Amino acid sequence: MVNRVLYPGRFQPFHLGHLNVVEDLFRKFDEVVIAIGSAQEGFTCRNPFTAGERMEMIRETLLAVGVDPARFWLIPVPDLNKPLAWTSYLLGLSPSVKAVATGNPHVAYLYKWLGLKVINIKPYNPEIYNGSNIRMLIAKGLEWEHCVHSITATYIKKIGGIERIRTLCSS
Repeated sequence: MVNRVLYPGRFQPFHLGHLNVVEDLFRKFDEVVIAIGSAQEGFTCRNPFTAGERMEMIRETLLAVGVDPARFWLIPVPDLNKPLAWTSYLLGLSPSVKAVATGNPHVAYLYKWLGLKVINIKPYNPEIYNGSNIRMLIAKGLEWEHCVHSITATYIKKIGGIERIRTLCSS
């Protein structure tokens, strides 16, 4: 079995905190399965980017920092609103993994309960690198690009993400 870890998240957007976690996971595992949660959502203030856009954003960023594409998997996963069912469902969509990496205590508990090894992620500067903060900065027209890789910033601009977030988060 390949030494592979599952890393679930929404990645709205994929920021430098996420990138730091992924790079750390590559030092410990041969492959990382990045599960893109809330895949059914897009074009909302909380989830402005579609699953496909997040897949492109993450892939382009990882390739730009020199990650071999054979070392990562990108899997879109819709919400089920049934936590235990969702964790099992995600495992069914993923190639086999030896561990799950998460900073969410609820997710960690569920995967431990299912008998998987859990890697507890320590957030990287969470006051700066968190999706809610970044979306708020974009919505208010403030500086946000320092929170994401330059490839991610370029991608967000290319797809009209700035205008989208400002429109969706204006109320």
